Amino acid sequence: MSKSFPDVVCVQCAKLLARADPASDTHIPSPEKLLASGAVAVPNFGWFCSQDCATRYEQARGRTMFDRNAAGEVQYYPKP
Repeated sequence: MSKSFPDVVCVQCAKLLARADPASDTHIPSPEKLLASGAVAVPNFGWFCSQDCATRYEQARGRTMFDRNAAGEVQYYPKP
């Protein structure tokens, strides 16, 4: 029996990014496809639908919270 897990939503705006598929024990679309579409994954934290939402989340808290690449983007995983 597979363990179910929640849908993936943007931490900032609550936009649905991926649905959990208990039958295959995955998300649809896959994390790789989410990253390719511009979604931002932050390990041990969650997902943002875009760089803009990640930045707005930090601004709402008044501090930089996430690692950024040379281009100033929140990036923990290479873009596929």
